[in-house]
Amino acid sequence: MNEQLTEDQTVELLMEHLKASGWNIISYCLGQQRGYDIVAERNNQKLYVEAKGARAGDSSPTKKRKFFDSGQIKDHMGKAIVKSLETQNKYPNAKVAIAHPDDSLIRKVIGGIIPNINKLGIIHFWVKPNGEVEEIV
Repeated sequence: MNEQLTEDQTVELLMEHLKASGWNIISYCLGQQRGYDIVAERNNQKLYVEAKGARAGDSSPTKKRKFFDSGQIKDHMGKAIVKSLETQNKYPNAKVAIAHPDDSLIRKVIGGIIPNINKLGIIHFWVKPNGEVEEIV
């Protein structure tokens, strides 16, 4: 199985990719902080990203297993979709995205619905442990 990224690692790698793509990072959340995981801006366009991980962080108070199972992955995705739709409603001119680690189990569980997410106007980022990012629009 591939190296499984935490949410914090996913956020940090995606921020590097976004900066290299000309985005300015306005704010980000790590750990148990509340808020948007990444807010970036480029050419007067804002981007709000909700990131997920393949496993809990080592210091997470809720860590129970080495990686998230399919039920947790679906639950996290459902919450990410709701937050993304709320963000679209609050900031109709902004871009909205969900980011996941490029993990074989996560791809198996939710990969098939990414085209449906795109139809809702939500971008999806697959983040690899080496920092490569695949953007699905």
